Amino acid sequence: MRKVFEEELKSLFVHLTKLGIAANEAVHKSIKAHNTGDKELAKELFADDLKINALTIEIEKEAYRIIALQQPVASDLRLVFTVLTASLDIERIADHAVSIGRAVIRRNESDQQVEGLNDVVNKMAETAQGMISDAMDAFVNRNADQAREVALRDETVDAGLKEIYQESAKRMQKNTEMVPSGISYINIGNSLERIGDYVTNICERVVYLNTGEIIELNK
Repeated sequence: MRKVFEEELKSLFVHLTKLGIAANEAVHKSIKAHNTGDKELAKELFADDLKINALTIEIEKEAYRIIALQQPVASDLRLVFTVLTASLDIERIADHAVSIGRAVIRRNESDQQVEGLNDVVNKMAETAQGMISDAMDAFVNRNADQAREVALRDETVDAGLKEIYQESAKRMQKNTEMVPSGISYINIGNSLERIGDYVTNICERVVYLNTGEIIELNK
C-alpha cells in the first residue's frame, strides 16, 4: 500500500514540475512578445494557457484520488494538499503571463516603447523567472532555506513595479501621447509583481511542509 502511495506521489510531483516549467515558459514567451511587439507570439499564450489549465485539473484529480484511495496519514496528507495549493499558484502565474500577452495584443503601432522602462520590465521578468525555477527546485527538494532565499528576491520585483509607476507617471504628465504606453507598462509591471507574489506563496508552502507552520514571507 505504501509503495503504491509513493508511486502516485512521485507522479504528482512530476506533473507539478511540468506545470512549473510550462508556466515559466509562458512568462518567458510573454516578455519576448513584449520586447519584440510580436502579437502572433502573444496569441500563442492563450493555447498554452489551456494546456496549463488542463494539467492543473489533472493534478487536482490526482491529488483527490490519492486522498480517497490511499487514505494518507497526517504528514502525507499535508504534502498532497500542499502540492494541490501550489499547483493553483502556478496556474495563476500562467494567467498573468496571458495578461502580459493581452497588453501586447492591445498595443497600437503608434504606442511608444521606452528603453528605460523596458530595462525595468526585463529585470523584473528575469528575477521572476529565476524565482519560479528555484522555488520549484526548493519545493521538490523540500528545502525551506532555499525557499526563504527565493522569497527575498520578490523585493526586487516589487521595487521594479514602483519604478515603473513613478517613471510612467512622469512621462505621461509630460507627454499625453505616452498615456497608452504608460498604462501598458503599468499593466505589465502589475502582472510581474503578482507573479512574484505567487512564487512567494509557493515558498511559504515549502516552509509549511518542513515545519507545519503557516507563515508569511516578506511581509
